[in-house]
Amino acid sequence: MLIGELSRRSGVSARSLRYYEQHDLLASRRSDGGYREYDDDAIDRAATIHLLFGLGFPREIVASVLNCSGAGADAAAHADLERRLPDVLDDLDRRIGTLTRTRAQVAAFLADRVD
Repeated sequence: MLIGELSRRSGVSARSLRYYEQHDLLASRRSDGGYREYDDDAIDRAATIHLLFGLGFPREIVASVLNCSGAGADAAAHADLERRLPDVLDDLDRRIGTLTRTRAQVAAFLADRVD
């Protein structure tokens, strides 16, 4: 499938798909006319990459997660991801704390307005 169809089917913009490919997170082959062509597996892969970036994961973590998925995953890929995940958890805990405090402030603001 061409990039436009992959974009439509995965919900990821063509610009993001090109970025993913530029950083070796997504692969395509070139047609005789020079167009990017993707296989059906690219739909789920692109959606997964998009989700992970949307969660704020850095590119290196996204690459590690992708390296652990699929038939080609090996022990080294799993060890690399396991080494990186504690930092991800720490970052998530920080963001959850920030969101929790922000939510409490918004709720307090609204509660003051209702009285």
